[in-house]
Amino acid sequence: MKNILFVLIFTFIYAEVPDFRLQDYQERYSVCKEKTDYSIAQCLLNGNLNYSGLRGDKYAYRFIDRGSIAAAAQNGDIYDYTVSLMPKTRRYIFLKEYIDYLYSIKDQYSPPQFKGDDAQDIIDIKKVLNLLQFARLEENSDYTQEFEVELLEYQKRHGLEVDGKIGPSTKRELKKSIDEIIIKAKKNLTLERISSPKGANYVLVNIPEFKMYYYDNGEQVLSMKVIVGKKRTRTPILNEMMQYIVKNPRWNVPPTIYKNEYADKSESYLKRNGFAYNSEGKLYQKEGSGNALGVVKFLFPNRFNVYMHDTPTKSLFNRKVRTFSHGCIRLEKPIALLNELGFDYDTKKNRWITLEKQIPVYVEYHTLWVDDDGIVQFRDDIYGYEQSLFR
Repeated sequence: MKNILFVLIFTFIYAEVPDFRLQDYQERYSVCKEKTDYSIAQCLLNGNLNYSGLRGDKYAYRFIDRGSIAAAAQNGDIYDYTVSLMPKTRRYIFLKEYIDYLYSIKDQYSPPQFKGDDAQDIIDIKKVLNLLQFARLEENSDYTQEFEVELLEYQKRHGLEVDGKIGPSTKRELKKSIDEIIIKAKKNLTLERISSPKGANYVLVNIPEFKMYYYDNGEQVLSMKVIVGKKRTRTPILNEMMQYIVKNPRWNVPPTIYKNEYADKSESYLKRNGFAYNSEGKLYQKEGSGNALGVVKFLFPNRFNVYMHDTPTKSLFNRKVRTFSHGCIRLEKPIALLNELGFDYDTKKNRWITLEKQIPVYVEYHTLWVDDDGIVQFRDDIYGYEQSLFR
Protein backbone atom coordinates (compact mmCIF):
# COMPACT_ATOMS: atom_id res chain seq x y z
CA MET A 1 0.00 0.00 0.00
CA LYS A 2 2.84 2.39 0.89
CA ASN A 3 4.54 1.69 -2.43
CA ILE A 4 1.32 2.40 -4.35
CA LEU A 5 0.83 5.66 -2.42
CA PHE A 6 4.43 6.71 -3.14
CA VAL A 7 3.98 6.03 -6.87
CA LEU A 8 0.77 8.08 -6.95
CA ILE A 9 2.37 11.02 -5.17
CA PHE A 10 5.53 10.76 -7.27
CA THR A 11 3.46 10.73 -10.47
CA PHE A 12 1.36 13.68 -9.31
CA ILE A 13 4.33 15.85 -8.45
CA TYR A 14 6.63 15.01 -11.30
CA ALA A 15 4.32 14.38 -14.25
CA GLU A 16 1.64 17.08 -13.98
CA VAL A 17 1.22 19.98 -16.40
CA PRO A 18 2.92 22.89 -14.59
CA ASP A 19 1.13 26.03 -13.41
CA PHE A 20 1.46 28.50 -16.30
CA ARG A 21 2.25 31.37 -13.91
CA LEU A 22 5.08 29.41 -12.35
CA GLN A 23 6.32 28.41 -15.79
CA ASP A 24 6.27 32.08 -16.91
CA TYR A 25 8.20 33.14 -13.80
CA GLN A 26 10.81 30.48 -14.50
CA GLU A 27 11.21 31.52 -18.14
CA ARG A 28 11.38 35.25 -17.47
CA TYR A 29 13.44 35.45 -14.29
CA SER A 30 15.65 32.37 -14.13
CA VAL A 31 17.89 30.04 -16.08
CA CYS A 32 15.93 27.02 -14.85
CA LYS A 33 14.52 24.69 -17.52
CA GLU A 34 12.29 22.46 -15.40
CA LYS A 35 9.05 20.74 -16.45
CA THR A 36 6.90 20.19 -13.35
CA ASP A 37 5.55 22.38 -10.55
CA TYR A 38 7.80 20.72 -7.99
CA SER A 39 10.98 20.90 -10.04
CA ILE A 40 10.35 24.49 -11.17
CA ALA A 41 9.71 25.66 -7.61
CA GLN A 42 12.69 23.72 -6.30
CA CYS A 43 14.95 25.28 -8.93
CA LEU A 44 13.59 28.80 -8.32
CA LEU A 45 13.77 28.62 -4.53
CA ASN A 46 17.06 26.76 -4.12
CA GLY A 47 18.93 27.74 -7.25
CA ASN A 48 20.03 24.30 -8.44
CA LEU A 49 23.63 25.36 -8.02
CA ASN A 50 26.66 23.29 -8.86
CA TYR A 51 28.52 23.62 -5.57
CA SER A 52 31.38 21.43 -6.76
CA GLY A 53 32.83 24.40 -8.66
CA LEU A 54 32.48 26.79 -5.73
CA ARG A 55 35.03 27.74 -3.11
CA GLY A 56 32.79 28.60 -0.26
CA ASP A 57 30.11 27.37 2.07
CA LYS A 58 26.92 26.28 0.35
CA TYR A 59 25.13 26.92 3.63
CA ALA A 60 25.83 30.59 3.05
CA TYR A 61 22.76 30.39 0.84
CA ARG A 62 19.17 30.18 2.01
CA PHE A 63 17.71 26.69 1.52
CA ILE A 64 14.01 25.84 1.39
CA ASP A 65 13.01 22.39 2.57
CA ARG A 66 12.18 20.18 -0.42
CA GLY A 67 9.47 18.38 1.48
CA SER A 68 7.61 21.66 1.97
CA ILE A 69 7.91 22.38 -1.76
CA ALA A 70 6.55 18.91 -2.58
CA ALA A 71 3.65 19.41 -0.17
CA ALA A 72 2.76 22.74 -1.79
CA ALA A 73 2.86 21.09 -5.22
CA GLN A 74 0.59 18.30 -3.97
CA ASN A 75 -1.83 20.82 -2.42
CA GLY A 76 -2.13 22.79 -5.65
CA ASP A 77 -0.91 26.12 -4.27
CA ILE A 78 2.66 25.91 -5.55
CA TYR A 79 2.67 29.28 -7.34
CA ASP A 80 1.44 31.27 -4.33
CA TYR A 81 3.79 29.31 -2.07
CA THR A 82 6.80 29.98 -4.33
CA VAL A 83 6.06 33.69 -4.81
CA SER A 84 5.51 34.14 -1.05
CA LEU A 85 9.11 33.02 -0.49
CA MET A 86 10.64 35.40 -3.02
CA PRO A 87 12.73 38.15 -1.41
CA LYS A 88 11.10 41.49 -0.68
CA THR A 89 14.42 43.31 -0.69
CA ARG A 90 15.11 46.42 -2.72
CA ARG A 91 17.99 44.66 -4.51
CA TYR A 92 15.79 41.78 -5.64
CA ILE A 93 12.82 43.89 -6.70
CA PHE A 94 14.94 46.40 -8.62
CA LEU A 95 16.95 43.73 -10.44
CA LYS A 96 13.73 41.93 -11.36
CA GLU A 97 12.36 45.21 -12.75
CA TYR A 98 15.59 45.68 -14.67
CA ILE A 99 15.10 42.30 -16.35
CA ASP A 100 11.63 43.45 -17.35
CA TYR A 101 13.19 46.57 -18.86
CA LEU A 102 15.78 44.53 -20.78
CA TYR A 103 12.99 42.48 -22.35
CA SER A 104 11.18 45.70 -23.31
CA ILE A 105 14.20 46.98 -25.31
CA LYS A 106 15.21 43.64 -26.77
CA ASP A 107 14.01 44.39 -30.30
CA GLN A 108 15.73 47.80 -30.33
CA TYR A 109 19.10 46.67 -29.02
CA SER A 110 21.90 46.30 -31.59
CA PRO A 111 25.40 46.57 -30.12
CA PRO A 112 28.42 47.72 -32.13
CA GLN A 113 30.49 45.01 -33.80
CA PHE A 114 33.70 47.03 -34.42
CA LYS A 115 34.36 45.67 -37.90
CA GLY A 116 36.06 48.78 -39.27
CA ASP A 117 33.22 51.25 -39.76
CA ASP A 118 34.07 53.82 -37.07
CA ALA A 119 31.10 56.09 -37.86
CA GLN A 120 28.61 53.23 -37.51
CA ASP A 121 30.32 52.09 -34.31
CA ILE A 122 29.79 55.53 -32.73
CA ILE A 123 26.12 55.47 -33.75
CA ASP A 124 25.67 51.98 -32.29
CA ILE A 125 27.50 52.90 -29.07
CA LYS A 126 25.18 55.88 -28.64
CA LYS A 127 22.19 53.56 -29.05
CA VAL A 128 23.57 51.32 -26.30
CA LEU A 129 24.16 54.28 -23.98
CA ASN A 130 20.69 55.67 -24.64
CA LEU A 131 19.06 52.33 -23.89
CA LEU A 132 21.19 51.08 -20.98
CA GLN A 133 21.70 54.29 -19.03
CA PHE A 134 18.95 56.55 -20.38
CA ALA A 135 21.34 58.96 -22.09
CA ARG A 136 19.86 61.49 -24.49
CA LEU A 137 22.43 61.44 -27.24
CA GLU A 138 21.71 62.20 -30.86
CA GLU A 139 22.37 58.94 -32.65
CA ASN A 140 24.84 60.25 -35.20
CA SER A 141 28.57 59.67 -35.74
CA ASP A 142 29.77 62.83 -33.94
CA TYR A 143 32.16 62.29 -31.02
CA THR A 144 30.76 65.03 -28.78
CA GLN A 145 31.54 66.08 -25.22
CA GLU A 146 28.14 64.71 -24.17
CA PHE A 147 29.02 61.38 -25.73
CA GLU A 148 32.33 61.24 -23.84
CA VAL A 149 30.57 61.99 -20.53
CA GLU A 150 28.17 59.11 -21.10
CA LEU A 151 31.00 56.81 -22.21
CA LEU A 152 32.88 57.60 -18.98
CA GLU A 153 29.73 56.81 -17.01
CA TYR A 154 29.36 53.51 -18.89
CA GLN A 155 32.96 52.57 -18.03
CA LYS A 156 32.37 53.43 -14.38
CA ARG A 157 29.19 51.33 -14.20
CA HIS A 158 30.95 48.37 -15.78
CA GLY A 159 34.08 48.45 -13.62
CA LEU A 160 36.29 49.39 -16.59
CA GLU A 161 39.19 51.80 -16.81
CA VAL A 162 37.45 55.20 -16.77
CA ASP A 163 39.47 56.92 -19.50
CA GLY A 164 36.96 57.77 -22.24
CA LYS A 165 38.84 55.57 -24.70
CA ILE A 166 37.12 52.84 -26.69
CA GLY A 167 39.82 50.29 -25.96
CA PRO A 168 39.73 46.48 -26.03
CA SER A 169 38.01 46.03 -22.65
CA THR A 170 35.37 48.66 -23.40
CA LYS A 171 34.77 47.16 -26.86
CA ARG A 172 34.41 43.68 -25.40
CA GLU A 173 31.76 44.94 -22.97
CA LEU A 174 29.90 47.01 -25.56
CA LYS A 175 29.73 44.07 -28.01
CA LYS A 176 27.66 41.92 -25.65
CA SER A 177 24.22 41.08 -26.98
CA ILE A 178 21.00 41.79 -25.15
CA ASP A 179 20.57 38.04 -24.62
CA GLU A 180 23.97 37.86 -22.89
CA ILE A 181 22.99 40.73 -20.61
CA ILE A 182 19.63 39.13 -19.79
CA ILE A 183 21.28 35.80 -18.91
CA LYS A 184 23.79 37.59 -16.70
CA ALA A 185 20.95 39.45 -14.98
CA LYS A 186 18.97 36.23 -14.46
CA LYS A 187 21.92 34.44 -12.87
CA ASN A 188 22.48 37.34 -10.50
CA LEU A 189 18.77 37.48 -9.69
CA THR A 190 19.06 33.81 -8.73
CA LEU A 191 21.88 34.64 -6.32
CA GLU A 192 19.78 37.49 -4.85
CA ARG A 193 16.83 35.11 -4.55
CA ILE A 194 18.69 32.49 -2.54
CA SER A 195 21.01 34.76 -0.53
CA SER A 196 20.53 34.75 3.21
CA PRO A 197 18.21 37.50 4.52
CA LYS A 198 20.07 40.37 6.16
CA GLY A 199 19.22 42.35 9.26
CA ALA A 200 19.88 45.98 10.11
CA ASN A 201 23.60 45.69 10.99
CA TYR A 202 26.03 43.76 8.82
CA VAL A 203 29.14 43.78 6.68
CA LEU A 204 28.81 42.92 2.99
CA VAL A 205 31.78 42.09 0.76
CA ASN A 206 31.07 41.73 -2.96
CA ILE A 207 34.03 39.85 -4.42
CA PRO A 208 33.75 40.84 -8.13
CA GLU A 209 33.22 44.49 -7.15
CA PHE A 210 36.29 44.54 -4.86
CA LYS A 211 34.22 46.50 -2.32
CA MET A 212 33.12 46.22 1.29
CA TYR A 213 30.07 47.89 2.80
CA TYR A 214 29.05 48.34 6.41
CA TYR A 215 25.36 48.84 7.18
CA ASP A 216 24.15 50.23 10.50
CA ASN A 217 20.41 50.33 11.24
CA GLY A 218 19.74 49.48 7.62
CA GLU A 219 21.76 52.41 6.25
CA GLN A 220 25.08 52.19 4.46
CA VAL A 221 27.50 54.15 6.64
CA LEU A 222 30.83 53.02 5.21
CA SER A 223 32.26 51.60 2.01
CA MET A 224 35.79 50.92 0.85
CA LYS A 225 37.90 49.10 -1.70
CA VAL A 226 39.12 45.62 -0.90
CA ILE A 227 41.69 43.19 -2.24
CA VAL A 228 40.50 39.60 -2.64
CA GLY A 229 42.06 36.25 -3.45
CA LYS A 230 43.79 35.28 -6.66
CA LYS A 231 41.94 32.82 -8.85
CA ARG A 232 43.96 29.89 -7.47
CA THR A 233 43.45 31.10 -3.86
CA ARG A 234 39.90 32.41 -4.22
CA THR A 235 38.19 34.29 -1.42
CA PRO A 236 35.39 31.95 -0.31
CA ILE A 237 31.70 32.76 -0.27
CA LEU A 238 30.42 32.56 3.30
CA ASN A 239 28.16 33.97 6.01
CA GLU A 240 29.71 34.14 9.47
CA MET A 241 29.64 36.27 12.61
CA MET A 242 32.42 38.75 13.38
CA GLN A 243 33.43 37.91 16.94
CA TYR A 244 36.86 39.47 17.48
CA ILE A 245 39.01 42.43 16.52
CA VAL A 246 42.77 42.27 16.93
CA LYS A 247 44.84 45.43 17.16
CA ASN A 248 48.44 45.08 16.02
CA PRO A 249 48.07 41.41 15.08
CA ARG A 250 50.89 38.96 14.71
CA TRP A 251 50.85 36.95 11.51
CA ASN A 252 51.25 33.22 11.98
CA VAL A 253 52.47 32.14 8.55
CA PRO A 254 50.30 29.26 7.22
CA PRO A 255 52.27 26.11 6.30
CA THR A 256 51.49 26.35 2.57
CA ILE A 257 52.59 29.99 2.39
CA TYR A 258 55.71 29.19 4.40
CA LYS A 259 56.59 26.37 2.03
CA ASN A 260 56.01 28.40 -1.14
CA GLU A 261 57.33 31.81 -0.07
CA TYR A 262 59.51 31.73 3.05
CA ALA A 263 61.19 28.35 3.44
CA ASP A 264 64.14 29.41 1.31
CA LYS A 265 64.57 32.89 2.80
CA SER A 266 67.77 33.69 4.67
CA GLU A 267 67.85 34.32 8.38
CA SER A 268 68.87 37.93 7.77
CA TYR A 269 65.92 38.48 5.41
CA LEU A 270 63.46 37.06 7.93
CA LYS A 271 64.89 39.12 10.79
CA ARG A 272 64.91 42.30 8.69
CA ASN A 273 61.21 41.83 7.92
CA GLY A 274 60.15 41.12 11.47
CA PHE A 275 59.89 37.33 11.28
CA ALA A 276 60.79 34.89 14.03
CA TYR A 277 60.18 31.26 14.97
CA ASN A 278 58.07 30.33 17.99
CA SER A 279 58.82 27.55 20.47
CA GLU A 280 57.20 25.04 18.11
CA GLY A 281 59.46 26.07 15.24
CA LYS A 282 56.68 27.82 13.31
CA LEU A 283 57.27 31.12 11.56
CA TYR A 284 55.39 34.25 12.59
CA GLN A 285 55.72 37.96 11.88
CA LYS A 286 55.80 40.35 14.80
CA GLU A 287 53.25 43.12 15.14
CA GLY A 288 54.07 46.47 13.56
CA SER A 289 53.32 48.69 10.59
CA GLY A 290 55.27 46.38 8.26
CA ASN A 291 53.29 43.33 9.31
CA ALA A 292 51.45 41.64 6.43
CA LEU A 293 48.18 42.08 8.36
CA GLY A 294 48.81 45.77 9.04
CA VAL A 295 47.60 47.24 12.32
CA VAL A 296 44.17 45.61 12.72
CA LYS A 297 42.26 42.51 11.67
CA PHE A 298 38.62 41.49 11.97
CA LEU A 299 37.87 37.84 12.74
CA PHE A 300 34.75 35.91 11.80
CA PRO A 301 35.84 32.30 12.49
CA ASN A 302 35.28 29.99 9.53
CA ARG A 303 36.63 26.73 8.12
CA PHE A 304 38.64 28.56 5.45
CA ASN A 305 40.58 30.60 8.03
CA VAL A 306 40.00 33.86 6.15
CA TYR A 307 39.41 37.26 7.72
CA MET A 308 39.53 40.97 6.92
CA HIS A 309 42.66 42.93 7.68
CA ASP A 310 44.79 45.99 7.04
CA THR A 311 47.76 45.83 4.67
CA PRO A 312 51.02 47.75 4.23
CA THR A 313 50.76 47.45 0.41
CA LYS A 314 48.38 50.38 -0.06
CA SER A 315 49.38 50.97 -3.69
CA LEU A 316 47.45 47.87 -4.80
CA PHE A 317 44.17 49.65 -4.06
CA ASN A 318 44.85 51.83 -7.10
CA ARG A 319 44.50 48.79 -9.38
CA LYS A 320 41.17 48.21 -11.14
CA VAL A 321 41.30 44.43 -10.68
CA ARG A 322 42.40 43.60 -7.14
CA THR A 323 42.98 39.84 -6.94
CA PHE A 324 46.26 39.63 -5.01
CA SER A 325 45.61 37.88 -1.70
CA HIS A 326 45.84 34.27 -0.54
CA GLY A 327 42.08 34.38 0.16
CA CYS A 328 41.78 36.90 3.00
CA ILE A 329 40.16 40.29 2.43
CA ARG A 330 42.47 43.30 2.65
CA LEU A 331 40.76 46.57 3.59
CA GLU A 332 41.52 50.00 2.18
CA LYS A 333 40.34 51.87 5.32
CA PRO A 334 40.45 49.42 8.25
CA ILE A 335 40.67 52.15 10.91
CA ALA A 336 37.45 53.67 9.58
CA LEU A 337 35.71 50.30 10.11
CA LEU A 338 37.29 50.01 13.56
CA ASN A 339 35.89 53.45 14.44
CA GLU A 340 32.41 52.62 13.07
CA LEU A 341 32.37 49.57 15.33
CA GLY A 342 33.02 51.84 18.31
CA PHE A 343 36.77 51.41 18.86
CA ASP A 344 39.90 53.51 18.43
CA TYR A 345 43.38 52.59 17.33
CA ASP A 346 44.96 53.60 20.65
CA THR A 347 47.83 51.19 21.26
CA LYS A 348 50.91 49.78 19.58
CA LYS A 349 50.57 46.53 21.52
CA ASN A 350 48.92 43.32 20.41
CA ARG A 351 45.41 43.44 21.85
CA TRP A 352 42.33 41.26 21.31
CA ILE A 353 38.77 42.62 21.59
CA THR A 354 35.78 40.30 22.00
CA LEU A 355 32.70 41.94 20.53
CA GLU A 356 29.75 42.11 22.90
CA LYS A 357 27.41 42.16 19.91
CA GLN A 358 28.56 39.97 17.05
CA ILE A 359 28.14 41.34 13.51
CA PRO A 360 27.09 39.24 10.51
CA VAL A 361 29.62 39.20 7.67
CA TYR A 362 28.36 38.25 4.21
CA VAL A 363 30.97 37.51 1.58
CA GLU A 364 29.01 37.23 -1.66
CA TYR A 365 29.46 37.11 -5.43
CA HIS A 366 27.41 39.47 -7.59
CA THR A 367 28.42 40.59 -11.08
CA LEU A 368 25.25 42.54 -11.87
CA TRP A 369 23.16 44.38 -9.30
CA VAL A 370 21.30 47.62 -8.62
CA ASP A 371 23.22 49.73 -6.12
CA ASP A 372 21.87 51.89 -3.29
CA ASP A 373 21.54 54.85 -5.70
CA GLY A 374 19.44 52.84 -8.14
CA ILE A 375 22.30 52.49 -10.65
CA VAL A 376 22.73 49.15 -12.41
CA GLN A 377 26.31 47.92 -11.94
CA PHE A 378 28.16 45.32 -14.01
CA ARG A 379 31.41 43.54 -13.16
CA ASP A 380 33.54 40.78 -14.65
CA ASP A 381 33.04 37.18 -13.58
CA ILE A 382 36.54 37.02 -12.07
CA TYR A 383 36.27 33.45 -10.72
CA GLY A 384 34.17 32.04 -13.56
CA TYR A 385 31.17 31.31 -11.33
CA GLU A 386 28.63 32.55 -13.90
CA GLN A 387 29.64 29.56 -16.00
CA SER A 388 30.50 26.94 -13.39
CA LEU A 389 28.07 27.66 -10.55
CA PHE A 390 24.86 27.06 -12.51
CA ARG A 391 23.96 23.56 -13.62
